[in-house]
Amino acid sequence: MSSAARTTVSGAEHNRIIWWMQLHSAIRTVVAYSIIGCSTLYGPPWLKKFATFPAFAYVTATLVTSESTLGDTLSGCWDAILAMVQTMPLSMLGVWIATTNGRNRLSPIASSLALGVTSLLVAIVECTHIRCKKIAFGQLVLVFADGVIRGVHTSVFVHPLHVACSTVLGIVVSLLAFSLPYLMKNLIKISIGKFFLY
Repeated sequence: MSSAARTTVSGAEHNRIIWWMQLHSAIRTVVAYSIIGCSTLYGPPWLKKFATFPAFAYVTATLVTSESTLGDTLSGCWDAILAMVQTMPLSMLGVWIATTNGRNRLSPIASSLALGVTSLLVAIVECTHIRCKKIAFGQLVLVFADGVIRGVHTSVFVHPLHVACSTVLGIVVSLLAFSLPYLMKNLIKISIGKFFLY
């Protein structure tokens, strides 16, 4: 009987630990979303100029902060950086080839072909994590779809960098969202300690 009771208690304890981990992950995601929203709406003009795809910053933050441990968050940041390293040269080359006709708007056919070829090159690499591939595919779709819809109003090299800047915003915000509770806890301890010392 005592062994069954111990099993029930350990099962309940396991469920409680899982619930707390999921709650912490949800709170970190909310904090990350809040930081992205405030920085893109009320942030400095240079941030709004470069991070022109805040929706992709939300996607990056979701993929990076979905796990509960520091190691998983750092691994997600590394996957996002690898995705940028893979896609930026490919998308710059694709945009440059697709805009050789002298217009600043990508043609849908050239954009579709460039997207297909660059996506194949990203997918063919076997050593990258699936999260890295998701971020890379999202970056490629944004670069070429935005080039078709709104056109390339900057240099063919700067246009893909706007997507990369939005990805970097998602990475930085994910790290901030993870470290903010620990920083706040330490600041509160320091403040309480100074209050009682005086």
